[in-house]
Amino acid sequence: MTFPLGAAALFTLVTLLLAALPAAVLRRARTGRYWRAVVWLHAGLFLLHLFVTFPLALGFVGAHLIQTRPHERTYRGPRLDAAGNVLVQSWKSLAGEATAGVPAVAAEIAAAAAARAHRIPSTDGVVLRAFRLEAKREPPVATVVLVHGLFRSAMELEPIAALFREQGCECWLVEPRNFGGSTRTVFRAGASERDDVEAAVRFVRALPEREATPMVLFGVSLGTVAVSLALPRLDGLAGVVLDAPIDDMQAAARRMLGFDREGDPRRWFKLCEPWTSLVLTAYEAWAQVDLTSLRPVEVLANLPVDLPMLVVGAGIDERAPPATVEALFARLPMHAHRRQLWMVPDSKHGHVFLDRPAEYAEKLRWLLANLRR
Repeated sequence: MTFPLGAAALFTLVTLLLAALPAAVLRRARTGRYWRAVVWLHAGLFLLHLFVTFPLALGFVGAHLIQTRPHERTYRGPRLDAAGNVLVQSWKSLAGEATAGVPAVAAEIAAAAAARAHRIPSTDGVVLRAFRLEAKREPPVATVVLVHGLFRSAMELEPIAALFREQGCECWLVEPRNFGGSTRTVFRAGASERDDVEAAVRFVRALPEREATPMVLFGVSLGTVAVSLALPRLDGLAGVVLDAPIDDMQAAARRMLGFDREGDPRRWFKLCEPWTSLVLTAYEAWAQVDLTSLRPVEVLANLPVDLPMLVVGAGIDERAPPATVEALFARLPMHAHRRQLWMVPDSKHGHVFLDRPAEYAEKLRWLLANLRR
């Protein structure tokens, strides 16, 4: 409870310092009585801040200030070298370019990356930024719409898009609302973001040259929530990949708020009850969303039995723990030959395609060989 106590103390200190100003002009005889009143008042304010102000403030942050991390906001699109290979970017490479003030690649490569951006209209006036990464062959084996995770941008998707492209796929790297170059609005934990996935799929399918191309969806972390919730709205999908899938949004939010990995500085911000429930209730009020209704596991359990699906999990993962990934997979209705679970014990959340690219490519090859047509 260090975090809520510290926040409440900080809120209380602000008004306590302001209260000290009148004491400087009061006569000495009245100063004692004044400070007794101030102390009692701020004792009450401390409890108010602890159980009301702090949860409301943190809930507001969750609803209105969630976006891409600062060191990833300069991302401007996927780059290809002369041989057509993806030049995967990272936080380190972006920071280096920001320091130097110029891209680390030739001007024409940077310009081509920016030119891959497309603007896709979604619901509520939201406009999405998505990058079209052309296939290495024409026509492509499949068109893949990829959705990244929380606090990220399309840059997170570059390594997995490179693996899909090596197998003849065209890739669309989609940034849902609030992330990357897409419109900022209220963050609703998948309730609105599923509209963005649907909008991206319909946009790509409307392209004359892609009407008959098999469509595959890929999501990682939070992206799996948006993808899963959008699936019942989308007909004729050829396959789905869920990496670090979230089974239940409320349960996942509780796990994130209670994050407590030894040696990780984020553990100082962990919450326990009653603050976890208070913060989530405040968030739901600010965002106008019911987290208990966002249960991808229930949606996935009712999908067509012939839809090929690859589920990828990591052994070192507090957000999508192995047990929840395995339980989600167990409820999939697909025939055994149409679904596959791959658990990597020594990988972290959303890192499997970075840690095991060759093996990941083999899993994608299985999926692409078994597409629903």
